[in-house]
Amino acid sequence: MKHLGLGLRLQTTLGLAAGLIGIFAAVLVAVLATTPTANAAGWGTVHRYVKKTGKCDGQEILASYYHTGKRTATGERFDANGNTAAARTWALGTSLTVTNPHNGRSLNVRVNDTGPWGIAYAKGARLDLARGAARRLGMTATQYVCVS
Repeated sequence: MKHLGLGLRLQTTLGLAAGLIGIFAAVLVAVLATTPTANAAGWGTVHRYVKKTGKCDGQEILASYYHTGKRTATGERFDANGNTAAARTWALGTSLTVTNPHNGRSLNVRVNDTGPWGIAYAKGARLDLARGAARRLGMTATQYVCVS
C-alpha cells in the first residue's frame, strides 16, 4: 500500500507541474502575439513597425546592432561594448556621428567592420552598431537613426 500512495502522490505532482507549464506557455504565447516590436516577427515584418521619423538633418538610415564576433575587417578584436560599427557604405576607419531621433542621444562611432549581411541588408539595414553603442544611443531594437 505504501508504494501505491507514493505513486499516486507522484502522479498528482507531475500532473500539477504539467498543468502549470501549459498555463505558462499559453500566457507567453498571448504576450508575444500582442507585442508590437520589430523583433516580434523578425526581419520579415520590420517595416511594419519601424518607420522613418523625418527628424534628421543628415541621412536617416536603418540601423541594427550586433554583439558577437572575433575579429573585425580591420583586424582588431571585436568589442561588443565599443563605439564601433559595421557598414558597407562608408570606408573602414570613417568616423560617423549617429543620433537617435527618438531621444536626441548622439555619439561618434568608428567604422571598423563590413556589414550588415544577409537578411538584415536585404531588408534595408545599412549600419550595424556594436551593442554598446546601440545601448548608449537608447536603441532597444532595429530602428532608423540619423547619420552625419
